[in-house]
Order: sequence, then structure tokens, then C-alpha cells
Amino acid sequence: MLNVSVETKKNVVLSYIMEGEGPVWRMTRELTQRKYGEFTVEERDLLDLPAQARTDALNQLAFYATAQVPAQAAMGAQEAAARAAANCRQALARLAPLVEDQGELA
Repeated sequence: MLNVSVETKKNVVLSYIMEGEGPVWRMTRELTQRKYGEFTVEERDLLDLPAQARTDALNQLAFYATAQVPAQAAMGAQEAAARAAANCRQALARLAPLVEDQGELA
């Protein structure tokens, strides 16, 4: 994504990770492509962000991976939250070794 702010790149990649190929991701992609043109996204794109943005994104992934939805929430909200949390946990499991190889995690 050329000419896109770091914050936008971070948010697009996080949306991709949390949503997968679901409807929210498709909408996010469509709106972003309208504004910036065609692009591809992979979860590893987080590693290309500047250090602080990368740290922020990884912290957000860790937060979403452990987020809880109240039991009284609608079943659809619970399922979506559980799916997003699982996607974040899986992405963190794949990304953490790569970040450690770069010497950025303790």
C-alpha cells in the first residue's frame, strides 16, 4: 500500500488478522482500495511497520487474543469475539518467533 499512513497500514493488517475473509474485512478492503488503490495484505506485514507501530500492533493482538465478551452478549457477538480472539492467538503464535528472530522480544 503506497502512500498510506502507518496507522492505516496497521489497522488494515489488524482487521485482516481478526476478521479473516469475513464481511468486515471485505468492507475494510473495499473502502481502503477505493481510497488508495489495489493492495495485498498478509499478517507478516506487521513486521514491516516502524518499531513503535509494530509494538503497538502486537500489543493490540495480544489484547484481542484474551478479550472476553460478557455472557449476556448476543450469541453472534460471542461467536465473533471468540473467532477474532482465536485468529489473534494464531497470528501471535506465527509472528512471535519472527519478531524474536529480529531480537525485538524479551
